[in-house]
Amino acid sequence: MPVWLQAVVLGIVQGLTEFIPVSSSGHLVVVPYLAGWQSPGLAFDVALHLGTAGAVVVFFRRELAALARGVLSRGGGPDAALARRLALLIVAASVPVAVVGLLAEDLVTQAFRSPLAVAAFFLVTAVVLTLGERRRDRRVAAATRPAAPDGADVPVWTGDWIGTTATVTAAPASLSLPVGDDPGDPAGETLDGIGLRQALLVGAAQIVALLPGVSRSGMTIAAGVAAGLTREAAARFSFLLSLPALLGAFVLSLPDLGEPGPYSGAAVAAAVVAAFVSGYAAIRFLVRLLSRERLTGFARYCVFAAAVTAVGYAFLGPPSSV
Repeated sequence: MPVWLQAVVLGIVQGLTEFIPVSSSGHLVVVPYLAGWQSPGLAFDVALHLGTAGAVVVFFRRELAALARGVLSRGGGPDAALARRLALLIVAASVPVAVVGLLAEDLVTQAFRSPLAVAAFFLVTAVVLTLGERRRDRRVAAATRPAAPDGADVPVWTGDWIGTTATVTAAPASLSLPVGDDPGDPAGETLDGIGLRQALLVGAAQIVALLPGVSRSGMTIAAGVAAGLTREAAARFSFLLSLPALLGAFVLSLPDLGEPGPYSGAAVAAAVVAAFVSGYAAIRFLVRLLSRERLTGFARYCVFAAAVTAVGYAFLGPPSSV
């Protein structure tokens, strides 16, 4: 296969697996290894993040514009208030991975060298996705009480173990921004209800995803679901949270981009475009899918990917070059 086509294939792989919860970093280790291609190196991986970051910007352009308006203005309205709060939560949730990423850079670099380690981390992703779905199942099963009609008196616990009654009023004016409503998960929180604890838990999940084979989107979506968010709300917050992570990784790795690699500048540029196109398609696909499908299908794929990698390692042995 021509070298430039290898780069484009890896760009497509990066775009698809950055957002579909099966680990882009793990696939960028395993695919060249199993195909017998030269390792593209960390600099190539980081360059592809420009493409996937662009996909986030284009797909979530409406939300990002609302975040910018909410931060830069003092205007009222539910959308502005939600935008300001989401912006603060994204900043807060980005701090843990930024700190750990700076301190553990050498450890992460070493982990990128071993396909066998990637296989093990694929299994970690599978376990986390499965546990997230089980937590959601328990929440849905517990939410069996029918909603009270508007204006009805219902028991409300006040902390005195006796309770009182309160009038259920109509919902506030609806938001124009999508917040991840899920009729199948009536007890799940949407983005207009996400709190600091939930945001920090999702942000902390990114730390584990520094290791190749551990999916960033998988960890953050599963953490969000386990913390009480609907699948779609968790996915939307995860994708918005990916933007500072992707851009931060690119900025920190700028010195590495000058190192020679197997691909020419034109091949890298083509790979970045491929990552953008496939990344946009992956976001669009996943946001729609998660409104009706479980994460366990991706968990099964991760188990399959781990098995293929382990079998390949048994036949091929350690990579001949790193």
